[in-house]
Amino acid sequence: MRRRPELPGYDAEAEFYDLCWSSFRSDIEFFRRRMGRPGRVLDLMCGTGRVTLALARWGWRVDGVDRSEGMLRVARAKLNAAAPAVRGRVGLHRGDICRLRLPHVFSAAVMPANSFPLILKRRERVRALRNVHRHLGRTGVLLVHIDTPLSYRSAREGVSNVNVFRLEHGHRWYVRSLSERFVGRDVVRGVTTHVIVDRQGRLQRHVTTETQTRVLSTVEVVRELKEAGFASTRVFGDYSGGRPVRGSSFVVIEAAA
Repeated sequence: MRRRPELPGYDAEAEFYDLCWSSFRSDIEFFRRRMGRPGRVLDLMCGTGRVTLALARWGWRVDGVDRSEGMLRVARAKLNAAAPAVRGRVGLHRGDICRLRLPHVFSAAVMPANSFPLILKRRERVRALRNVHRHLGRTGVLLVHIDTPLSYRSAREGVSNVNVFRLEHGHRWYVRSLSERFVGRDVVRGVTTHVIVDRQGRLQRHVTTETQTRVLSTVEVVRELKEAGFASTRVFGDYSGGRPVRGSSFVVIEAAA
């Protein structure tokens, strides 16, 4: 049987990530409100530093952590272009959050953009949460965004969920197409095609990437947080701080150390 060729993952995604997400700020503003006065925050799976740099501009001291060197390369370039005061408040680290050791006590930690379910194995998720808990002070708080199973309903029903995003990018067009399907009971394979064309429609860049995500329920994540040592949890169904309602496509779980 012929094997399907391996596709690149987040290192390759880094080139295009900010084209889609750099202007999205609702989650950052929500984190800021929930965390209160500026302190030291741990941005887990920080990617290109979208959240990291925004919080640093608001006065937070931020340590961003990611396994992807491609993502961190973009984050470092953005940090180098930032104001000196911002640069002085940010540390970027390549590493696995299950094993990371930083010499700081954090008042808060965030896991934005459905990044936590990228840890596919339950024991690794709990191990990561325990490590985060060790880095938080006694009054520390962790904020975790997850997409609920409802987000994957069409893929669960066997219909490939295709999302197309088009953006004018300078004198070029960027087109992003995402297709998702289940490859296991609770694992979704996402294949994203990134295309950049000029005004005349001539192809300039074409990259296809692949990621895998575990579909987690709120109940599962709350259970894992408590197993990892978090004392209490609170669940929000949107970035205004509202409670989840039937049909919420995502939630933010707040866990107190």
